[in-house]
Amino acid sequence: MTRAGRAPAAGESGRWRQVALLGTAAALGGDAGVRADLAAALHALDYPDAALHVAREAGGDPWARWWLALAAGQSQPALTVTDVLDGLEAGTGPDAREVARRLDDLHEELEDIASGTGRGRFGLLGATLDAPRRALLVGRSSAVFIVVPAWDAVELIRLGASDGPAGGNRAHVTLPEIVMRIRRGERGAERAVPPDAPAPFDAARFVDGLHEDRGARDRRLLELADEVREERAQLAQDRAKLRTEKSQVAAILRQVAAMRAQGVAGATPLPTSRADAAALLEVAPNAPAEEIERAFRAQIVRCHPDRVADLHPNIRGQAEGLTVALNAARELLLGTGSRTRGR
Repeated sequence: MTRAGRAPAAGESGRWRQVALLGTAAALGGDAGVRADLAAALHALDYPDAALHVAREAGGDPWARWWLALAAGQSQPALTVTDVLDGLEAGTGPDAREVARRLDDLHEELEDIASGTGRGRFGLLGATLDAPRRALLVGRSSAVFIVVPAWDAVELIRLGASDGPAGGNRAHVTLPEIVMRIRRGERGAERAVPPDAPAPFDAARFVDGLHEDRGARDRRLLELADEVREERAQLAQDRAKLRTEKSQVAAILRQVAAMRAQGVAGATPLPTSRADAAALLEVAPNAPAEEIERAFRAQIVRCHPDRVADLHPNIRGQAEGLTVALNAARELLLGTGSRTRGR
């Protein structure tokens, strides 16, 4: 079990190696954890019938419930999560709670795909642009779905092979957004979409997994290097997106600070005297009309509501209030007749 490592492994050859080692460990009397890991590797290789058989024998491991539900969805998509897990004990402890949370997410994702409500979050792993059209999605639960994309919805074919509990990190957008991306010709992570029905278990591949030559180890290392490169590229994209969001937030905070420095943070009362109006426009009470007009234009440009259209409604309201006060100050200092002559 130690040689097998964490299941499912990255890459097909590594998963076959795990199946060989964990299958041998299970035959030699391994515990429920061995069988749960073996079910994970078989599920990731898209052999649901074998995964179902092994997961049912690992009833004492909380993660066996998770792999059992996924394998059942691979083999018999008409079954619901409740049907698959009926009669199985949920268990206690952190792992049991985590599995219960993922099963709840899976149940909601299946309902979302059936109804198209758009409540869940998904990621696009791959899509075929030619007939027959298919798409590979991943949900927040880390379950993978093979679907038929239509114009405004998707139809579930069956569950697909999952890369493990961390797959849900790619799920960020709603199902309607996924449909729009597929319509635009996007293919997400460009993973190959599995066939509509899983293949029967290949016993010869199981035996070959026990005889790992240097070439197989090299292939596993290359697959691991490819996975690391993909994860680093995704991390670089996430960091770039985070930097952009931080710069946007910083720009908004600078705008708010500038508005506060101008006295816009609180409600701006309308001026009731020439002195109040002159103070608001930052001119002398007896300033000439041209100077008042210049001061008004300079102030109105700094606080016009259009400049803060994307900010909080309170800030937009403050900008609108200050704009009204500036207009009132100009009216008070210039008067209606002077304003008309100025035009």
